[in-house]
Amino acid sequence: MKPTSIIHIAVAVLALGCTAFSQDKQPTDAEKTSQTLTDAYVAAFNKGDAKALAALYAEDAQFTSDEGATVIGRAAVLDGLTKFFAKNKGAKLDAQIESARFLTPDVLIEKGLSTVGDETTRYVCNYVKNDGAWLISELNETTLPPADAAAAALDDLGWLVGSWKDNSPGITVATTVDWTKNQHFLRRSISVTREGEDPIEATEVIGYDPVAGGIRSWMFDSEGGFGEGTWTRDANKWLVTFRATAPEGTTSTAQHIITSLGEDKYTWESINRQREGEVLPNLDKVEVVRATAQ
Repeated sequence: MKPTSIIHIAVAVLALGCTAFSQDKQPTDAEKTSQTLTDAYVAAFNKGDAKALAALYAEDAQFTSDEGATVIGRAAVLDGLTKFFAKNKGAKLDAQIESARFLTPDVLIEKGLSTVGDETTRYVCNYVKNDGAWLISELNETTLPPADAAAAALDDLGWLVGSWKDNSPGITVATTVDWTKNQHFLRRSISVTREGEDPIEATEVIGYDPVAGGIRSWMFDSEGGFGEGTWTRDANKWLVTFRATAPEGTTSTAQHIITSLGEDKYTWESINRQREGEVLPNLDKVEVVRATAQ
């Protein structure tokens, strides 16, 4: 349920919570300062201490919600926080700072994401140094749009992006996986080369079916065959129930099992295979490795 404007103050200022600056570089002075301020804020928030939180604001601090409502003054912030904690006992803050920089030695700009419960907001916070203490001068908040169902559903398959290769005896399979625009689909390009034969190429598109509420895939090969699969996850395994049509019109079914063994390795096997009602032998498990990890 959307908070009222004054309660939204409490939610918005939560944006000053836990941070996660990049660990592959040394933090700047601005990031260090921001980290110290946010650590103090999240500690007070998780104790439900409205007075300590309000003390981090300047007397004339200004807050603007995503609805366009503006509240001015530390007293108004304290009132909003007090009401918020009364209605949301035990509420916890999780936030991520995306950037922090000094505009001047006495003005710090911080941007990031804040989550309390099931609500995530994007914020821009201006700090001003006053008598040696950093205080919040202005805070502006916008609510993030709802998560894209298609992109969210494919997150668990994002590790497939990249180049892969297996070298089974007598056959070489090379695969490249990338995202389409807006990450609504994964696209797999596959090349299969058997000894003494011309390569066969295939393209597979993996996406989210909003009607079925699950992941499906469609494959087309250079010989004129095509197929369709339904994906189901079980821990680190994916079961792909696949139905294919050969160029001459015969149909076959199988269940492919993809088992993730980390970011750089997985296994693939095919079971329960049939062609035109005839039972076919299973295909042995094959180990596939990321090409750059070889």
